[in-house]
Amino acid sequence: MLRVASIILVVVALSSLVIGVIYVARGTFMGYHEEFIGMTIDDIADISPALATLATVFIRLAGTLFISVGVSLIAIIHYGVRRRRRWAWWTTLIAMGVVNVPMVAITRPVGGLPWMLAIAMLALFVAGIALAARDVFAKPSEAA
Repeated sequence: MLRVASIILVVVALSSLVIGVIYVARGTFMGYHEEFIGMTIDDIADISPALATLATVFIRLAGTLFISVGVSLIAIIHYGVRRRRRWAWWTTLIAMGVVNVPMVAITRPVGGLPWMLAIAMLALFVAGIALAARDVFAKPSEAA
């Protein structure tokens, strides 16, 4: 069961990595951002070039943070959770919880795809971490 749990958790971590790469590569508003605020980055630049620059910096910063979280968690899952290391399970629980739980609340006003993805990632995270707990915290005789 730990193999399945690890795969689920890696999928969640990979989603952070992919989102981060997209944000860094694009470096500008996504369609859902423009739809939510009713403006493009060019519209904002016409009003305030500094604000447009700041927005693109924040998007790229968010992207690098998503990449960092994704890469770190993939390593922790691969080298720790799969080996039934309790520290790795707790680290994964805290790190993914800190990212995925607030993301549901933060993306709710935007709705649409970002919110649905946040809910899906939270559900997968909860399933994966719960399944992993069964093996990570099993007594040595039960783990075999």
